[in-house]
Amino acid sequence: MEEVNPYQQPATANVQSEQSTSSLSLHGGVGKVGVGQALGWLGEGARMLSGHWGPVIGALVVAFLIYMAVSMIPLVGYIAPNFLLMLLYAGIVQMFFRIEQEGRSDFGDLFAGFSNKTGPLLLLALVQFAAIWGVMIAMIAGMVAMAGVDMAAFSALESGDPAAFSNFFTAGMITMMVLGFVAMILLTFPFYFAVPLIFLGDRGLGEAMKMSTQACLKNFIPLLVYGIVAGILSLVAALPILLGWLVLMPILAGAYYQAFKDVFVES
Repeated sequence: MEEVNPYQQPATANVQSEQSTSSLSLHGGVGKVGVGQALGWLGEGARMLSGHWGPVIGALVVAFLIYMAVSMIPLVGYIAPNFLLMLLYAGIVQMFFRIEQEGRSDFGDLFAGFSNKTGPLLLLALVQFAAIWGVMIAMIAGMVAMAGVDMAAFSALESGDPAAFSNFFTAGMITMMVLGFVAMILLTFPFYFAVPLIFLGDRGLGEAMKMSTQACLKNFIPLLVYGIVAGILSLVAALPILLGWLVLMPILAGAYYQAFKDVFVES
């Protein structure tokens, strides 16, 4: 009978299997994908979920409930959800990393961002929060300037031609809305891939934002087409009392992980 040594260290394989996070080997640059490959992310996301639907759906539902609960807290609800969401976002990424690397899913991974790379993730949320409010303030200031400063509009109104004023005001508002929409799209670029680059790619905040921006610019058309298709699917999934989102959201989460891999990770 083999004796058991109580002082013996655990086997290496067992230690590795208990590690909560790891990192992916990035190829150092930004890859380029095609439209067909981008649309294929949806299929890859669904494929990764095979045998793991329960934990992933449970994690997404819990993340949503936590987000909503924090949002209802007076004062805190205006700021805290953005920071909380960034940490939970990292947890979802970790879940799909484990599914791919170990073939198993762990609901506890949802909270991995609270114990790993927490500082950089919170700083990323702070930068995003400031950038969004900066754009919104600029849009409001632009609309006020369009409505109240241009003397030509007032002259048209004083001359008894209110239609001219109305046309000018409408054109100005439309122009500001278009510019604001473009600004919001561009604002997503530095943050789109930043979470997995920080959490799984071991990149610093500035480098992650730079690489994410480069990836979005380099793959703008594929990402745009994918975003349109995902948006249409989200609208369709919302029809049966939002129940379709229980299926679509896990697929989109898996598709996002696959997108990150195709653009940044070595084969």
